[in-house]
Amino acid sequence: MKTPAMTRAQASLELALWHADAEAVSSSDLYIWLRESGFPSEIAIRLKQLGDLTAKVGAKAINLGKILLIKLIEFVKAHPNLAVGIALGAAVSSLIASIPFLGPILAPIALPLGIVVGAVAGHRLDKANGHSSDGDFGFISVTQDVIEVTREFFKLFIDTIRAVMDEIVI
Repeated sequence: MKTPAMTRAQASLELALWHADAEAVSSSDLYIWLRESGFPSEIAIRLKQLGDLTAKVGAKAINLGKILLIKLIEFVKAHPNLAVGIALGAAVSSLIASIPFLGPILAPIALPLGIVVGAVAGHRLDKANGHSSDGDFGFISVTQDVIEVTREFFKLFIDTIRAVMDEIVI
């Protein structure tokens, strides 16, 4: 299923609304939101620094960093178990990487596998909270879950790029 392309007017309106939301959020509020969303303080500070990033889009300066962070927080709040699953998968893979001798060999396999398994498990929990979950762990079912997770995760990125590109291109 292909998403219909945004018109130039829709993209301009979307970007203006995102920019207005970003302007309404102070840096301290952004840091508090990041901490409340479950990010450790070290990561929250780094992400807060990303919030200071601005970009010139057309004739306007846009708070691109704040827009991305606000959308990231919205994604984490909408999919809490998915975010926890990814974090747990990354944590387990870092533990595997710390095993002497075998860790460096297993790390390139453990990281993507841990993140995918954690993301699928979290996605299934999120899906079960609002919908029925069949509990099927077959190859096709897991593949469909991976596709759903990927679609959800990159939908925001694609919409953002479309809105920015439509504003730049005349």
